[in-house]
Amino acid sequence: MKGWTVVFKGPNYAAEVVFASLEAAGYRTEIMTDTGHVWPGLIAEDTRVFVPDEQADGALRMIETDFPPSV
Repeated sequence: MKGWTVVFKGPNYAAEVVFASLEAAGYRTEIMTDTGHVWPGLIAEDTRVFVPDEQADGALRMIETDFPPSV
């Protein structure tokens, strides 16, 4: 999406947490899930969270701080 940056890509449940956290922090966010299927109830593994380009650096720093990669 032009003007938007993907700041997270992963399972739907994790994307929902990142999305809600960014929104609570005041970021403008959008979420998009690509299931590849039309089956109801499918837990999608490919969900993306977007923020406007100008907010991407701050959002990525917040994600790195609040959601560090597990070891």
